[in-house]
Amino acid sequence: MDLKLVPQDEAKPRLRRDNDRPRQILSAALNLFCDQGYEATRLEDVADAAGVSKATIYLYFENKEDLLFALIRENIVPMVEQTISQMENFTGIPSDFLRMKAQSLGPLLLHSNHGAILKLVVAEARRFPEIAEYFRTEVPERGLTHLAKLIQKGIDTGEFRPCDPHAMAAAFMFPLLMNGIWANSIGPHSIVDGDALINTHMENFLRGLQQ
Repeated sequence: MDLKLVPQDEAKPRLRRDNDRPRQILSAALNLFCDQGYEATRLEDVADAAGVSKATIYLYFENKEDLLFALIRENIVPMVEQTISQMENFTGIPSDFLRMKAQSLGPLLLHSNHGAILKLVVAEARRFPEIAEYFRTEVPERGLTHLAKLIQKGIDTGEFRPCDPHAMAAAFMFPLLMNGIWANSIGPHSIVDGDALINTHMENFLRGLQQ
């Protein structure tokens, strides 16, 4: 595999919003990866599903691994950057931000392709360590570091009880992430009501964190 791990500010530029062709290819790739598995999907299959030639795919992506890399870069990393920006500009109390974020991020992971991409990353991480490392540094590491700072702010102001802010940040995020992965693994007939789980998790989490 040829993918080179690079810092976010040196990574490949995001796809231009006025160019639908690479997004069409990524959408077809994601659907095929989810339906028939990453390993079984060929670039020819992606080209057919996207309505383009295999040569067209190479205009935008180096290989099949690069498609998975791009799915993370174009969908998951911006989600983290948005959350970090929201935290930096939020002027309310930390518990209000946590509730707001759970109510926006939880359904996004549950009802959109973001959860499907996370499932793919988890499934393929051992086979593609470069992708796993890029995901780790750009998504959970950045997100949890900033979330821990927010929780520490709540501790410092007396809103939250003393605790390990990094562990609490993980305790906040992991159920939301797993909820999205579970829904994209089991499907619509899951025995778990994902939306109810989000609300229950948030209320239980805040009760455990507050003084």
